[in-house]
Amino acid sequence: MSSTPSADEGSPSNLMLRGRLIDALRSDVIRGRYPPGYRLVERDVADAYGVSRLPAREALQALKTEGFLEVRKTRGLVVRGWTERDVTELFDIRQALEAMACREAAENRTDEDIAALRGAAESADRAAERNDVTAAHDANALFHQLLVTASHNRTLGEIMAPILYRVQWLVRQIPDPHAVSDDHHRLVDAIADRDARAAEKLAKDHADRNRTTTLQTLFGAGTRRSQLG
Repeated sequence: MSSTPSADEGSPSNLMLRGRLIDALRSDVIRGRYPPGYRLVERDVADAYGVSRLPAREALQALKTEGFLEVRKTRGLVVRGWTERDVTELFDIRQALEAMACREAAENRTDEDIAALRGAAESADRAAERNDVTAAHDANALFHQLLVTASHNRTLGEIMAPILYRVQWLVRQIPDPHAVSDDHHRLVDAIADRDARAAEKLAKDHADRNRTTTLQTLFGAGTRRSQLG
């Protein structure tokens, strides 16, 4: 990324720079480069990504708006931690919207959609076989994005994009991404068979299992008001 600002901060090149920076910073938070509680300072972000202070400031504000960062009185802007309520609410929203996406995918999918979904599920399996946790998480994240794509509902895709970013961030804090493999293959089969009812139910059950595993892993059984980070 170029660190030289343009005279026109609203020019297409500068808007593209800001977009790339937001994507890069978000990706690094999701992938754990900056763990919960990590303090992000405008100057350090500018230096790390080779940009000027203005796009760094705007990227930090964008991630704050998306729910990745929060302000703490004694430390400034830090990567957010996770509470049990955060996890539960996020999974409730994901469950409702992804069930809709899978139902509509079963009704609207193309052969290309099915091939892409099967490819992502198989990529996750191969990553699991070689114990590549990062690649498995990447493939699973792609699978969930492709479910929305297969619905061919543009508005749903726009609504779900920021939610899926936060889901990716959350599930990457779970050490074993491989347990979802069977669910993903069953979902593809239901969508390929155009069985909307089955696809919707599988999506709901999948989210429920993910929610239970995530809460148990992060907080332990019976823990209340806990926070990671």
